[in-house]
Parts: sequence; C-alpha cells; structure tokens
Amino acid sequence: MALQVNVNDILSQLYQHRGVVEFLFANRENITVNELLSREDISQEQFQKLKSLDLVYEYESIVSLNDAVVAMFEDFMEIGEVTPGFINDYINELNRHIRFYQEAREMRFLRSIKKYLKRINATLTREIIKLQKNVDDTYKNESNYRIKLQKLEDYREKRDTIIEFIKKTSDVVEETRNLFSLTNDSELFGIVQALKVSLIENLDYLIEIQTDITDYINKIQFQLDVYKKAQRLKEIKDHGTLRFKSNFHETVSNVNTLRYNGIKTPKTKISIDFLYTDDGHILCKRISEKYKLTRLMVRGLADRMAGNFKDKGLEQQIKLDTEKLVERFIVQNKANLFEYLMDYKFPKAIGTVTFEDRLSLFVEIAMEYQNTLDFKYRLQYYDYQDNEKKNKRLGYTLILPKAETEKKKKSKTEAN
Repeated sequence: MALQVNVNDILSQLYQHRGVVEFLFANRENITVNELLSREDISQEQFQKLKSLDLVYEYESIVSLNDAVVAMFEDFMEIGEVTPGFINDYINELNRHIRFYQEAREMRFLRSIKKYLKRINATLTREIIKLQKNVDDTYKNESNYRIKLQKLEDYREKRDTIIEFIKKTSDVVEETRNLFSLTNDSELFGIVQALKVSLIENLDYLIEIQTDITDYINKIQFQLDVYKKAQRLKEIKDHGTLRFKSNFHETVSNVNTLRYNGIKTPKTKISIDFLYTDDGHILCKRISEKYKLTRLMVRGLADRMAGNFKDKGLEQQIKLDTEKLVERFIVQNKANLFEYLMDYKFPKAIGTVTFEDRLSLFVEIAMEYQNTLDFKYRLQYYDYQDNEKKNKRLGYTLILPKAETEKKKKSKTEAN
C-alpha cells in the first residue's frame, strides 16, 4: 500500500536530499543504484524512502528522478523539449469557459477566462525561449549531421505550430472583443492588451528563429556536401586513381595563391634591427597602444638597479626553496602546515623571517600545492601578538600531508 504523503513530506525530502536531486537532474541517464549509494549524502534507508514517495524510480538498477519533478525544474528554468501542445489545451479551455460565460454571466467563468489568457501568454513566451535554446544547442552540440538536420526540421515544424496557435489566440480575442467590452472589467482589459502586445513580439521572435534555422540548415548542408566530396576524394586517392589517372597534382601545383590576400602591409618599411633598439621599442609601444596589442608591451626598458636588490634576492631564494620546504613538511606527521611554518627554522643566510612572511608563505604553498596537500576545510585558531603587543587570534584552514591521510586509510582497511 502506498504511503499517504503531503506537501510537507515531499518538500522536506527534496530539501534534505537536494544534493542527490541535483546529481540526478544533471545526469539523467545511466545512473546506477551503486553509483548513487556510493555518495556520502544518501544511505540505503534514505534511498528506499525516496522510492516510497515516488520521487525517484528504479528500473533494471538504473535510477532516475520522477518525471513530474524533472518537468517542474525544466519549466522554472525554461529548459527542456518544446511542447506547444499545452498552448492548444489552454486555447480549448479558454473557448469552453467563454461559452459558459455567454450562457451564464457569472464571475467564476470570468475568472477562468482571465486565468487561461494569462497561461497562454506565459506559455507562448516560455515555449519560444525553449525553442531558441534548443535550436542553438542542437547546432552547436549535436555531432551527427543527419540527426542535427532532422532535429532542426522538427523545430521548424514546432515553430509553425506555435505560429498557428498565435493566430488562433488572436482570432479568439478578436471574436470575443465585444463580449470582453460588455464585462467592463479593467483587469480583463489589461490582460487582453498585454496579450496582444506579447503576440506581436512573439511573432517577431519566431521570424528570427526561422532565419536562424534556415541559416543553420544551409551551413550543415554545405558541410555535408564538403564531407561527401572529401570522402569521395579519399576513396579515389586510396585507389591510386588521383595520381595516375587524373591531373589533380598538376592542377594544384599550377595554382598561384596570393600570399598576403586580405592583409594590408605597412606603407613604410622598417628594418628589423631598428625594432630591437630602444627607439624601436618605443615605436612598437605606440603602435600597440593604438591597436590595443598587449603582446608588444611585454618588453620594457630596464630601470636603475634598486639599492635593496640583495634583500629581493633573499626573498627570491625563499621562493626557490619552497619545494624543498613542502617535501620536508610531507615527510613529517606531527604538525599541520600552519604550525609547521610558524615553528620552522629558516637558514641564517635568509635572515629574520617575520610572522607576516610566514603567513604569506603559508598562503603561497596552499595555492600552489593544493593537489599535493590534504585540505580539511575546517578552521584552526592561532593566538599571537601584533607589533603593538595586542593579543589577536587568527583563523586558518587545517592542511595536512596527503601521505599521512593515505596511511590512515590503509590502516583502517587493514583493520577491517
């Protein structure tokens, strides 16, 4: 017997397992039960709970979201396949309630008329947006040319279907114009006016979509023709006919192509040796600024050597020794990275390494060796005194050697 559920149960389960729902929505094909249960955010009991609520389905060890949940997400994000049939259903319901209102002038039928007019307006806009996205995605992502052509032809038919529904909606509004005027309802008048404006705009969008579809089909057809000719040419080449039974090579060798076709050469010729001088670099810099070419602005004139160049050399030496420092940290297993750097004794040749230098070194190692180290993503705190002797606390990310965590995993597996 199926469980009696309510909206609160469904919402709580969707929110509690939002990571699983997102995973299944993004990967809607070939997700097995074992792959789903290997995640850390769902257990066997929780999976059975989702199945009992019909939020997920299992068929031949393949898990998928409920179609209603998928359709809800697609409608809100305006993605998914184009379904213009809903518009026809809304038009039929609109005509039905218009007849009811003509028989009995009651407000409940007038409210239904307003509701379906709004739904037709919103659904038309949503379906056109989905149609444009699907047309672009099909042309960019579909690898099979024949399937791509077939899909574009299908979208062209759906585009024509939407145009028919727009004309049908416009006819319904015009035929019932007198009836709507007799109601003397300002809200209905505003809904009808907004629908008329939207119908005109949607027709313009559909014309643009038709232009895109035609352009895409012509490009695909041209690519197909080129592919067929290249395939035929390869077959002739493989059989040796191209070289021994045709004048293909002689024809190609006699073609004199333009080397600088479409490229304007400078009027004044400048020697390359001059461009390597400082005056030539200044000239190149002016040209790069005019045409926004940043590649030419990399090289600059050398400035005077700074007086503290030795200190900068020591800083560079610290950076060069970072790799050895990380190797020593990975070997030890007593302290995390921050504690290790705070207590590390640098060589005397470097001089005094301040707290700020150690902190910047910690950030540099964390950024450069993020794949080598084990980030625990939880905060630890370090108490220290600043230059004014004030007590302060600094929070830092716990980073351990990855080798240490691997040893722990191995020991746990051996113990089990």
